[in-house]
Amino acid sequence: MQLKWGIVGTGRICQDFCLALLTCDPHEHVIVAVSSRGKTQADNFVRDFELGDQVRTYGSQEELFNDANVDIVYIGTIEQVHRDLCIKALTNNKHVLCEKPLAMNEVEVQDIVDTARKTKKFMMEAIWSRFFPIYDNLRDAVKQIGTVTYVECTFCVTGLVSFGIWSLLMAIGCYPVQAALIAFDHEEPVSIVASGHTREHQGEKTDSMATITLLFKNNRMAVLNCLGQDIGAINSLTIHGTEGVISLPTHFWCPTRIVLPNGHHIDHDLPETLKKTNYTHSAGLRYEAMACRDQIMNGKSEHPFMTLDNSLQIARIIEQARKQILAASH
Repeated sequence: MQLKWGIVGTGRICQDFCLALLTCDPHEHVIVAVSSRGKTQADNFVRDFELGDQVRTYGSQEELFNDANVDIVYIGTIEQVHRDLCIKALTNNKHVLCEKPLAMNEVEVQDIVDTARKTKKFMMEAIWSRFFPIYDNLRDAVKQIGTVTYVECTFCVTGLVSFGIWSLLMAIGCYPVQAALIAFDHEEPVSIVASGHTREHQGEKTDSMATITLLFKNNRMAVLNCLGQDIGAINSLTIHGTEGVISLPTHFWCPTRIVLPNGHHIDHDLPETLKKTNYTHSAGLRYEAMACRDQIMNGKSEHPFMTLDNSLQIARIIEQARKQILAASH
């Protein structure tokens, strides 16, 4: 049975998501509608990505939400409007996959969670990392290294700050945080300590470089670095346990290689896309789409790899970290 997708937005991440969807089995996934702030933009999007004449185009999200042919919406707009769009989609009887960050703060995420649980529609934050095949290997390997004691992760997106991103932690902070929480099985940290640099953005102070230290009981911790400057960095994840070490040596947020405790590595290549994607390894967006379909076809409203409570925990950590960094700046 086909899952019928409505795409909300026509920006770069929506372009990549569509290219990834087109690598999936067409008997299982089909794009039936696209909305943008103007119908012409939606029309151009459908034409540029050769989606076909059967795809309906809309100049507003509300029109797409009212399309009875749409089963699930992918929301790839700016995060400032995520809460309102998710709630509107859910209350219009749509399943929802929404880009990260799910909302602006924990309160907004809770609003989405409450609506999802009331409507009983499938709802998931698009933390795509968790659905890569290599993350299956990661979850299995974590069980083989005894007690996880220390996690180290660095994520640098060169030029992100100079490009004009409004908040580094809101843009990429979820990636190291979610990785650490997998290692610690979503245990609640006893302490969140953040430090970093700030800058002016449109007249307001915001974070531009950050280190988050999560302390867990029994002398365990995670150190997570987020960088958006024009510097070189290896985007790696290392998980240390009492009986071994696991690493995603590069591209930890969209990995194609894992190094196991015995030193052996596993590789998993990604499929080719119709066009070059805007972002690294975006073909891997296919896996979160496939995961949504699996759960929806089984009558589930959440995915066990990325639950609504997981989203709340990630939002809570990011919000506390940002507050500490902004409060400490001069």
